[in-house]
Amino acid sequence: MKNILLMVAFVATAFIQKTSGQGVVCNAEQPIQDVITYYLRVKNSLTKDNGDSVRTAAKNLYSIIESVPMEKLGTAEYKVWMQYQKKLSSDAAHMGGTSELEHQREHFMKLSDNFYKMVKALNTNTTDLYYQFCPMANDGKGAYWVSEKQAIANPYFGKRMMTCGSTKETIKGKP
Repeated sequence: MKNILLMVAFVATAFIQKTSGQGVVCNAEQPIQDVITYYLRVKNSLTKDNGDSVRTAAKNLYSIIESVPMEKLGTAEYKVWMQYQKKLSSDAAHMGGTSELEHQREHFMKLSDNFYKMVKALNTNTTDLYYQFCPMANDGKGAYWVSEKQAIANPYFGKRMMTCGSTKETIKGKP
């Protein structure tokens, strides 16, 4: 019940911010790049072990996802975006509704999985991205994330195990 109330409060806050001119709105000229930028802000906030910072970054990611001007997407981009938009939005909303790091990290696993699939399918990133893996995350089952840096900065353990993990793939950016 608490999670539902947090979700309702977050969605209402996002609606008020969006309609009152507060918050962030996606750039129509590079909508997917903006989603990438704000995902990376969430990831970087997790590495610092600051739940409040993660909450703010996730709220901004949610706003960006919700404001992607779909009419600006090409047919193929639109199809891929529609496949992942609701999943990305849901996890960003959950992360933005709490400051509890472990709960945020649980949703970050799902967010990262769908984010990676979307980025790979769209192939619109303007810089190289790195698909990284920590074998210790997720109760030893491991978990992935996407980074803008090849050096490991683990969002699942933050300061406790900052360099735990390895790069599994480089997603080349388009010039």
